[in-house]
Amino acid sequence: MPTDLPSNVHVSKHPLLRAKLSLLRSSSTSARDTKALINDIATILAVEALASGLNAKVEGTDTSSLKYEYPVETVVPQRISVMPILRSGLAMVDGKSLISQGRSVRYSRFEL
Repeated sequence: MPTDLPSNVHVSKHPLLRAKLSLLRSSSTSARDTKALINDIATILAVEALASGLNAKVEGTDTSSLKYEYPVETVVPQRISVMPILRSGLAMVDGKSLISQGRSVRYSRFEL
């Protein structure tokens, strides 16, 4: 693992991510499985990447079906930008969208 990376680069060591990357690298992985793996990888990476940049904000209370009152939390900031790069990056947009429910997500696409 390189140690001369810039300070704003995060190398994930998540065990699920590493296992999915191994499957993705395999020559026996089908196109269908590749798409599912990229989606899973994108979700794991998005959760890790957004963990330090988002905050929870209490916006009132609600009642569960068991009559338990709980605080309703939303995520701040409400707007997130995603910039996929190349084909695999575009495939990762779906995984990122899964965790951004209820927020405005802007997509930028670069053509090379």
